[in-house]
Amino acid sequence: MRRNWYAAALLLILACVLCSAGKYVTDSTRQLDAELREAYAYAELGQFSEAREVYTAAAHQSKLKSEIWYLLIRRSLVDQLNQTLATIPSYVSEDNLADLAVETARAREQVCQISQSFFSWF
Repeated sequence: MRRNWYAAALLLILACVLCSAGKYVTDSTRQLDAELREAYAYAELGQFSEAREVYTAAAHQSKLKSEIWYLLIRRSLVDQLNQTLATIPSYVSEDNLADLAVETARAREQVCQISQSFFSWF
């Protein structure tokens, strides 16, 4: 009887940890995607210094979140995203708006892949 109680408690703890991890991945990827959309919107409006600041902040936030993502998601996906985000601020200018759009779309797709990668296990 006692062993069943421990097994049930362990199962409940595991379920809570998985739910918390899922919420973290969902919330962090949604926030990052919103930051990328905001940054590109600034660029479209010609506010390039603001766009550069938001892209740089998004890259920094992604690096901070990576410490947890590495525990939950394939490292290669997270590394690809961080590499893309590291290069995006260099595209922020009026002359590179088309390239910026492509790189932003690439980063947003990589964010989506990170989210899907975690939930594909279930």
